Amino acid sequence: MADEFQSINIAISGVEDTGNQVKIRDQNKRTYSFFKNKKDGEPTVAFQDFQHFKIGDTALVTYKEVPYRDGTIRNVINFREPTGPPEQAPITAVAQYRARTNRRGEEKPGREYWERREAKRQSSILMQVAFKSAVALEAARIRSGRDEDRQRVFDDTTEFYDWMEGQIGQAEENLGEQGQARERQEQLSAEEELGF
Repeated sequence: MADEFQSINIAISGVEDTGNQVKIRDQNKRTYSFFKNKKDGEPTVAFQDFQHFKIGDTALVTYKEVPYRDGTIRNVINFREPTGPPEQAPITAVAQYRARTNRRGEEKPGREYWERREAKRQSSILMQVAFKSAVALEAARIRSGRDEDRQRVFDDTTEFYDWMEGQIGQAEENLGEQGQARERQEQLSAEEELGF
C-alpha cells in the first residue's frame, strides 16, 4: 500500500474551496484535492497541515492517485515543509509539438514570414491611397471640363494601377533580399562570438 503514495515538491499557485473539499493547483497546472473533514466530522490531516501554507508557498505534498471516470484524482494525504525547489514538469513531445505548430498541425511561420506579410500590407495600403488619389485627380479633370475622354481616364488609371502593382512586387523582392542579408549578418556575428 505504501508504494502507492507519491511525494513531490510543489509551488501552490491556486486554491479553490468548494465547501467540503479544497483543490489546489501547482506550478505545472496540475490539480490536487483533499477533504476538509473525515466522515466522523474531525478535520483531515491534509486540511490541518494546509493551514500552515498559502498561495506562493512551496510544500512537499504526499498524495495518492485515485482512478475517477476517465482520469485520476491526486488525493492529498498531507503537506510538509519542502525538501527542495518545486519540480518542473518535463517538456513532453506533445508540448514541443504544440509550441512549434498551429491548431491545424502546420508549422508556425517565422519572423521572415511576418516581415513579408507586414511589408505587403503596408504596400497594399500605399497602393490604395495612391490609386484613390489618381482616380480623384482624373475625376476632378472631368468635372472641371478640361477632359471629356472617359476612356483615356480609364486607361491611364489602369496603367497607373499596374505600375503600382509592379512596384509592390519589386519592394517585396527587395525585402526578401534584405532579410536574407540580415540573417547572414546575424549568423556571422554569432560565429564571431563563438570564435569560429
